[in-house]
Amino acid sequence: MATIDILGINSLAIKGLGDQFNTFDRLFQSKEDANQAVETGDYVPTPGQLNTVLIAGEEQAIQFWSFDLGLFCSISEFKNAGNQANKYIRLDGNDSYIEFDNAGPVLDFTQDWTIGFTLVGIQGPPSSNKITLLSRGGVHITLQALEIAEDPDQEVQFNWGLYVTSDNDLTDPGKRAQANTWYAPGNFSRLLFTYDATAKKLKYYIGNTSNGNHENRATLNISQTMIDGQDITGGLKIGAAFTGEGGAYFSGINWNGGVNNLIGAGIHFGPFYVQEYYQNQSVDPENPDAFFASASFYDDLAFYCKLGEDTYPDVTDEKETLTGGELINGSADDFKDIPQQ
Repeated sequence: MATIDILGINSLAIKGLGDQFNTFDRLFQSKEDANQAVETGDYVPTPGQLNTVLIAGEEQAIQFWSFDLGLFCSISEFKNAGNQANKYIRLDGNDSYIEFDNAGPVLDFTQDWTIGFTLVGIQGPPSSNKITLLSRGGVHITLQALEIAEDPDQEVQFNWGLYVTSDNDLTDPGKRAQANTWYAPGNFSRLLFTYDATAKKLKYYIGNTSNGNHENRATLNISQTMIDGQDITGGLKIGAAFTGEGGAYFSGINWNGGVNNLIGAGIHFGPFYVQEYYQNQSVDPENPDAFFASASFYDDLAFYCKLGEDTYPDVTDEKETLTGGELINGSADDFKDIPQQ
């Protein structure tokens, strides 16, 4: 029997259902390498096929190229797409963001609240800058993906940190709270923040709806100094960068990716509500377009915005609490259908 020590091939086509063939193309050392290969034309996915690759270092290493999102996704992760909504809003990472005239009860550290939304693809590389998720006046909730591998022979790792400021200042310990999470949100993650004003604790959850799994990835202690000095003027924003003290490293950059199904409440969700939030909310035979409407926490919501299902640039609140919602610096093309491939 002949033995081949090394076999080099550009692509392997494997038979699927019937006459369908799907390609198994590459083994990449990282997600960054995979994305770069597509950007430079080194790897060109073929429409009509499941363009599958292996990506070392990823928890789910077998991934495929989604033409709808322009991203590599794992098969199990992509199953979440059907559990989200009909549409979503794409934020470009440059200057687009969603803004409302008011904010209801959320992001005010003097009272209880909960706010959550779902991601539909995360674009762009991780950043050492603070990536802004949510804001209200000087209160900002941001993530940072700091590269920590110093030895060039080691695999690059990113420390995903959660950084929160109550007054546009991440340099002053009296105006910030932070925690290392070490866990990156995925392309279809559902994010949730709950705040208990009595305990002065902000919890950050990441999960998905394909299996209901979720984890509390960080719990921040909000100091009385942060509370006393908070600036909550203005309305709620999603994905809008901010400029703070200490230069660019301590300021924000715009969120780059899709968002949908924004919820907010004037209570902090307990374990039962948190568990329910991560269930598949897309199936309601009597009202199939009303995601979350059949959830037991629905009556406790202060606002619920589907995101992307209105006429551009409008963003409306089903509960009619948030007003004047719109996509800023975007286009009609940013109101997108949930990806199907």
